[in-house]
Amino acid sequence: MPGVRTKHPVSHAWERAAHLRDFRDGRLQRDEICDADFLLRAAATHHGVDSPRPCPICASPMRVTYWIFGDVLGRRAGSARPPAEVAEIGAELAARGEEFTVHAVEVCPTCHWNHLLETATVY
Repeated sequence: MPGVRTKHPVSHAWERAAHLRDFRDGRLQRDEICDADFLLRAAATHHGVDSPRPCPICASPMRVTYWIFGDVLGRRAGSARPPAEVAEIGAELAARGEEFTVHAVEVCPTCHWNHLLETATVY
C-alpha cells in the first residue's frame, strides 16, 4: 500500500488466479465470484481508489478498498478507510509502538466481482 509502512505482506494473487481459472473452466459460476454485498460496494465507491487494472470478469473499471483491523483501533476496527487515512492512523499508532492489519480488496461496482488482494501489518 503506497505511503504506508507495512510488514509481513501476504499476497492472495495465487488464489485470485485460481478462482478466475475455475470460473473460465466452468467450475465456478458467475454468482459465486461476483458476490460483493452492498457494504463492500459502497465502501469501494466512497473510500476506494481506482485500480490500475480492469475487472477480470466484465472489463469495467475497478476500485481497491482498504479495510483496517486490530484491537488497538477501537471503534475504527473493521472499517474501510481511504489510503491517506490509513497512513494517518498508521503514523499515530506507530508513535505508540502499536500495529494493525490492513486488507486490500478489489471490487467491481458493475458486476460485483471482489477479491482480497493482500493483507499486511501496518507499523
